[in-house]
Amino acid sequence: MEMTESIQIRLLDLDDVEDWLKQCQVLDVESGEDTIYYGPYSRSEPFSIDKIGQKTIKLWSQELKEPSWRRGWGIFDSDRIIGSAQIAAGELPTNIHRVDLGIGIYKEYRNLGLGQKLFHVIIDWCKKEPSISWIDLGVFSGNEFAKSMFEKVGFVENGYREDAWRMDGHSVGETLMSLCVK
Repeated sequence: MEMTESIQIRLLDLDDVEDWLKQCQVLDVESGEDTIYYGPYSRSEPFSIDKIGQKTIKLWSQELKEPSWRRGWGIFDSDRIIGSAQIAAGELPTNIHRVDLGIGIYKEYRNLGLGQKLFHVIIDWCKKEPSISWIDLGVFSGNEFAKSMFEKVGFVENGYREDAWRMDGHSVGETLMSLCVK
């Protein structure tokens, strides 16, 4: 698939929640195919649109000075979300200077450089926010492509958690990575 001029990246707002949830649900179904996971849900306990939708509206509405705030960005092909990323601040006032990052892109739009473009938008946004110093993320074991992409935009490996997740009878490790934005 070729990238078209209709591809845009922008900060998501509350009007985008329903479309974002649909995109996340599709990605959740794909996670675990060929035993490579990139989402934290198992097939026996899938992504819950209702619960996550309510939580997302609350957290996207919070101010950046509040613990647990979140922001999301979407990659759009015309008016359709084809990929997204979300950052989430820590749960305590003492760790909101670190945000956790998660990303998902539809299969047919992968390997087009969209993930890197999305990361640069988010990194630039975080650099402008005085309260954010670090972006952290975890890469599920077996997803070497994602790990390589994160390294290309400047993330550094700083640990590994064996048996971090258990999904569908599989133990999944997680490589921990960080990027300093200050």
